[in-house]
Amino acid sequence: MDVLTLSFLAPILVYTLSVTVTPGPNNLMVTASGVNFGYWRTLPHITGIFIGFFSLNILVAAGIGAVLLAVPQLHWALKIAGSVYLLWLAWNIATAGGLGKAADGEAKPMRWWQAALFQLINPKAWAMAITGIAAFSLSGDAYWPSALAVASMFALVTYPSCSLWALLGMQLRRALQDDRKRRWFNGVLGALTALSVVFILL
Repeated sequence: MDVLTLSFLAPILVYTLSVTVTPGPNNLMVTASGVNFGYWRTLPHITGIFIGFFSLNILVAAGIGAVLLAVPQLHWALKIAGSVYLLWLAWNIATAGGLGKAADGEAKPMRWWQAALFQLINPKAWAMAITGIAAFSLSGDAYWPSALAVASMFALVTYPSCSLWALLGMQLRRALQDDRKRRWFNGVLGALTALSVVFILL
């Protein structure tokens, strides 16, 4: 089967769009970054998600995902590490201060390499990658071309999906010039990010 046919790529596009555009740790973080730093300063964060998620899909295709599923202890270790880091990020979002700075005045948007590395401990990203590779990769000689097609489609939809949330944050930025409103909004986003840990550990 030709992996470049519309009949093969269309279902992958539908799947990748549906799982990347929905709320999750990455989208909540880029929304908060859009509010506090604007879209252009959030773009390296989005680029890091692009690089990290593509790399994660390649690792899953190479067999790392199967190892996680076969060894429950490793799977739980990933969930715990990801959850702890998410709680730390949630606290930083919730306690952010003025536009472009936190309560201590030292806040900076997430760098691309930080966002890329975060994908390695992001349980939702692992679940999406494992499901995508398992559902759409083909057997035999078509395995790697089809797996690369899945990874590439995930990477391609990262920019529009995350940009949508970051631009939403940037639009909200205009309505959140008041410190009290912005702190309230950051608190809500931080709480939602922390809440995602509950779903990760279920």
